[in-house]
Amino acid sequence: MPWRLKEVIPEALKRAGGKERLRRGLVLAAWREVAGKDLARFTEAVALEEGVLVVHVPDPVVAHQLTYTRLALLRRYEERFPGAVREIRFQVGPLEAEGAEAPQPSDPGRLREAGRKALALAEKAPPELRERVARAALALFQRQRGDPCPVCQTPSETHPCPTCRRHLEDPGVRRAAERLMRGQEAGLEGDALRAARHLARENLLAQMRDLYPEALRSEEFRPLLADLARRYRSLFPQEPLPEGVRSLLKEG
Repeated sequence: MPWRLKEVIPEALKRAGGKERLRRGLVLAAWREVAGKDLARFTEAVALEEGVLVVHVPDPVVAHQLTYTRLALLRRYEERFPGAVREIRFQVGPLEAEGAEAPQPSDPGRLREAGRKALALAEKAPPELRERVARAALALFQRQRGDPCPVCQTPSETHPCPTCRRHLEDPGVRRAAERLMRGQEAGLEGDALRAARHLARENLLAQMRDLYPEALRSEEFRPLLADLARRYRSLFPQEPLPEGVRSLLKEG
């Protein structure tokens, strides 16, 4: 029967003469389980000193990206070893554990360019999305093909990616997008909410583009354009309005 670390740790610690040494060894051995097999392929936990877990990674860009997953990894460690890991430090170093692999790109220049794009993408993401964006960035480091999907940011050869396309075609997601445009709660979460927000964004932008020429010719349309702009700012406060709309409303 498969065993789980959290089930054998108490008995192992009870029998051990050097509890701290055993605890440290178990924490290091648990890295593959905590990190997941994809991440563990090119990382390795190498030391635990005074609650700080040191994890080796192949290059500085990956080290920076992994800082966005740090809190999630700490939570998983806390579930298995309460109080044992207070911080995780990612640093460039050799990967010696069996199964640990550094990415071996055939085109190093392409990897560097992907790293720069992924870094910029993750730094611009809202805090609640950074872990997801970081995972997408790591997928780039593993040489998945394609640019980030405009909805979920996962690299894909088709845009939107197949998963997001299904969400975008879902009638419930479309209704949620309409609610968002009216300033109401979407009633969704996760990927479905991201798809609804994407639809709302595209619809609002399209309506502003269509209304802009009319508002440019006649002032009577400008209050409608201002209302669309207000809804857009409410949903996407970090994104600028289209330049023409912003200029026209400022003049009005």
